[in-house]
Amino acid sequence: MANLTADLLDVLRCPQTHSRLVQEGDELVSTAPGPDGKPLRYAIAEGIPVLLPASAEPADDSEN
Repeated sequence: MANLTADLLDVLRCPQTHSRLVQEGDELVSTAPGPDGKPLRYAIAEGIPVLLPASAEPADDSEN
């Protein structure tokens, strides 16, 4: 699992909601809901956040 630095997380924003992102395992999760009312998840591939809007997936409520 790649741990992103606090400095990097301070500047990263969700490209769709423009909210802050928090790291959960190997994913970044938006702190604001996306168009379907759920936070969006973005993969971290080889230590690099993949913040392409097309790659976002709605967060699964069962994980919380």
